[in-house]
Amino acid sequence: MMTHRPDSLIYFGTAEPAPADRTFSAGALSLHLSDGAVRHLCWHGVEVVRGIACPIRDENWATHASLLADESITNGPDGFEIRQVRLVADGALRINLVFKGGSDGTFLATAEMFADREFITNRAGFTLLHPLRDVAGTPLNVIHPDGAVTASQFPLLISPDQVAGDISGLRHSVNEIDTEILFRGEVFEMEDQRNWSDASFKTYCRPLSRPRPYRLNAGEIQRQEIQVRVQGTPSRAFPAAQPSPILELKPGTETLPRLAVAMEDGAIPDRPLHRLCRLLNPSILQLRVTPQTAQAICESAKLLMAGNPAEIELEVVVPSTENPPAALAHIAADCKSASLAVARVLALPESYLHSYQSSGPWPAGPTPQDHAKYVRVSFPGAGIGGGVLTYFPELNRCRPDLCDYVTHGSTAITHAADDSSVMESLEGLIHVFTSGRALAGERDYRLGLVAIGMRSNPYGAGVVENLPQTRIAMAGADPRQRSLFAAAWAVGAVAATEGHHVSSLALSAFVGPFGVIHTPQTWAQPLYQEGGTDMVYPLFHVVRFLARMGGAARLSLQNLGNEIVGVAARENSCTRLVLANLGTCASPVRLPQEAEIRILNADSFASAIRGPDWLEVSDAHRGSDVTLEPLSVAFLTMPTAG
Repeated sequence: MMTHRPDSLIYFGTAEPAPADRTFSAGALSLHLSDGAVRHLCWHGVEVVRGIACPIRDENWATHASLLADESITNGPDGFEIRQVRLVADGALRINLVFKGGSDGTFLATAEMFADREFITNRAGFTLLHPLRDVAGTPLNVIHPDGAVTASQFPLLISPDQVAGDISGLRHSVNEIDTEILFRGEVFEMEDQRNWSDASFKTYCRPLSRPRPYRLNAGEIQRQEIQVRVQGTPSRAFPAAQPSPILELKPGTETLPRLAVAMEDGAIPDRPLHRLCRLLNPSILQLRVTPQTAQAICESAKLLMAGNPAEIELEVVVPSTENPPAALAHIAADCKSASLAVARVLALPESYLHSYQSSGPWPAGPTPQDHAKYVRVSFPGAGIGGGVLTYFPELNRCRPDLCDYVTHGSTAITHAADDSSVMESLEGLIHVFTSGRALAGERDYRLGLVAIGMRSNPYGAGVVENLPQTRIAMAGADPRQRSLFAAAWAVGAVAATEGHHVSSLALSAFVGPFGVIHTPQTWAQPLYQEGGTDMVYPLFHVVRFLARMGGAARLSLQNLGNEIVGVAARENSCTRLVLANLGTCASPVRLPQEAEIRILNADSFASAIRGPDWLEVSDAHRGSDVTLEPLSVAFLTMPTAG
């Protein structure tokens, strides 16, 4: 992604410099190195490995930071060697990394981990990421420690369980590039990391069947090795750059998802902010409630809906100490008292906010299906939801039966929080929505909160606190929420729903860590906390524009430029488009006709965050060409022909 620059607060919401990204090559072999991790290992320009890293997880699956203590690099005519010493947890663990690449198509990664003192971890060791392009759905041979070979494949739809186990090696092809990967020092297994919207399959150690967390004793040394061998030439050539073609808008069979805004305890907007909330004008208010919080949330929703009617969608968490039928009857009474007509309800036991393997063990007590029956009694006439209030892995492992719609949420930072990984999660979302649509079948497919940050942590005690506002995996408050990055990412998330008939989704809350309206928080918010009242984040304008488009006939966008994503919809009198540049270079787009254009970028950032009505009052220009700088968003309106 973009390197550090003085205006990084505008682009990323944080002054933290992004890790340096360096390129190494030997003949046809090339890779990027960033923050101790190999990325995009390529042969003749074909990505054969998405990444190799040595992450260290704590007992809640959060990733420890590793600090570079020493480095040496050797470059020769036929290869390169990179040596690094990295320190974890104030030196409790020292990792010696060696990466060697050769022009003959060989790559070797070794890691030696030295425990200076007792160290508790859920996972310590190499992970290797396989790309999705030219890999998903293709044959795979798995080599086991005894030398036996099992014929398998990378799944096309997302697997709820491990893809392969007991691994000492893998053989497969990527666009006719024969790829062999050998593992030493530990037994590895593979999971379908698309479950978490990662754009990869992941081969990792240790197997999840082993006890965790586990202990590395003081003085203990562990050594692991990964060897990659590639050969061949790609069957599909990469096209040379062509002049930007004219954007085509083609009608399809879908409507654009309707926009919801999430509300829950701790993220209820104060009355002085209601004017800004109403400007968003969402189609749906998505209320997450418990018996204890329902009254306050319902009353706030009632006030917000004055003059701005919206459907009410309930996400109910029933504590284990409560009687489910009584708890749901209590919440139904709170809704009635606030004069809220509830359109849809998903109710889950609190224990189902945690993650379980498909094989279990599953929590004792009432199940989600039991709660669905109770919902039908307390909310007659409402649509009954099936699914989860967390993420796709939990839905994939606990698939609902009798329900009217299927739902789940999404976070982009379960495993990694660097800018490149977060943007790559949009590729993963396409696979999530494909599998989610297949799982939903003929039922409505509705999404909960789809955001960068982690709303809740099904895999540990809680989300990671992020007072420094840096890029941290599993953080509840991600600094990019306040930046151009989140605005562009959200356009990509909605673009990823194309072809999957998603009825609705939430991209934000009103306020709080997932909000689009600035309010004081326990963490610093530079550029906002000094700016006065009525300030909004760039994402506010994306949500507002998309809310106008929700439910309209969706148009498919053809001939978009490199790294450009977009969403378009046709109404009676006009066609609306929103385009975003997810890349690192400026990219032109040629429009099919003249349009009214507003661009949200670094130049317009200051006026946009101080102007909730920026989409109406900012200067627009008319034209049939638009150039998008990195992480900028263009809002376009053009008359509908005929």
